[in-house]
Amino acid sequence: MKHPSLFGILYFPYGLMVGVPAVMLGWLATRAGLPVSAAATIVGIAFAPAAFKFLWAPVGDLTLTRKRWYVIANACCAAVFFGMCTIPMSAKTLPMLTGLVLAGAVSATFIAFALQGLLLHNCDPAMLGRAAGFYQTGNMLGQTLGGGVALYLVRHLPAPWMGGAVLSAVVLLCNLPLLALREPPRVGEGTLGVRAREVWDELRTMLSKVDGRLALLLAFLPIGTGNAQFLFSAVASEWKASADFVSLVLGIVAGIAITLGTLGGGWFTDRVPHRRAYFWACAAQGVLALVLLYSPREPWAFAVLTAGYTATLGTCTAALTGMALALAKGGAASTKVSLFIAFNTLGSLGLVKGAGWAHDAWGMTGMLGAEIITVIISLIIFTGVSRRVLQS
Repeated sequence: MKHPSLFGILYFPYGLMVGVPAVMLGWLATRAGLPVSAAATIVGIAFAPAAFKFLWAPVGDLTLTRKRWYVIANACCAAVFFGMCTIPMSAKTLPMLTGLVLAGAVSATFIAFALQGLLLHNCDPAMLGRAAGFYQTGNMLGQTLGGGVALYLVRHLPAPWMGGAVLSAVVLLCNLPLLALREPPRVGEGTLGVRAREVWDELRTMLSKVDGRLALLLAFLPIGTGNAQFLFSAVASEWKASADFVSLVLGIVAGIAITLGTLGGGWFTDRVPHRRAYFWACAAQGVLALVLLYSPREPWAFAVLTAGYTATLGTCTAALTGMALALAKGGAASTKVSLFIAFNTLGSLGLVKGAGWAHDAWGMTGMLGAEIITVIISLIIFTGVSRRVLQS
């Protein structure tokens, strides 16, 4: 197989489509006098298509080749990044920027569809956890390092559009690893209708098994998605963190932390049953949220604890992806994996917006307290349901 690090490079633009709205637009929104809930809305819009992409995932399985979908989607994302950096942030332009984020996020789903099929076709099954770790490293580096770099570029280059041009060029260069990968065969034979039925049969077979249903329940619970991570730039001032410090911490430091988390999560998932790996990764994230809640409101605490929280996000994401890939063997890989990721996003989509509202109403205590309570309740529910199912 090709080295799994190639998938990290290829998936970087997908993560950037979350990182730029969360870090760059989130920071710009609060500095333009908009409330934290406005920044949370932008982040929620960036995530929203991931919650429903399983509805159009069969398009990726049944139509163009994986590589063609990747190139088209990547070009759309590059154009959107240029627009995000060029349009100034204000209450008047917020709807336009939000629409641009939505367009980019929908385009990015086709990057995911393309890579899920390419990964399963080019990866040794015994190394799915490691491959998932590298795959999600690219995603998370885009969300953290990419978002921090985008904020730095628009603040320090002579004109904001220059930052957009740099981001667009980087995204287009991510096409190059496609040259080293083999194109997987199309799903099924015959007419589009026949192949669509084959996709449905593959999905139904996966969900007919106990492992598939329990994994889907665990993915649906609103945990493991690092809701606070995507509002750190908007609330960094509460830790007395300057703009450049935020760029450093949520960029380079978070990039290192997320890399350690995703690669460690991939290694862990290859050695521990997939559901158990994801369960413990989510529990660790809840513990870090608790530590953040009671941390000193100083820049050093912001740097250290957000890095730890970001590392747990990487571990959760790699464990979830490894769990989904292990259950997606066979045909219709995009549809199967997208169902797990969509359920995971659906379970947590409202929490980012809710976290923004909780912060506006009760400050940091409400924002982090809500996440901690959600983690505890969700893990208790899963433990109880899994015991009953496995004993029946």
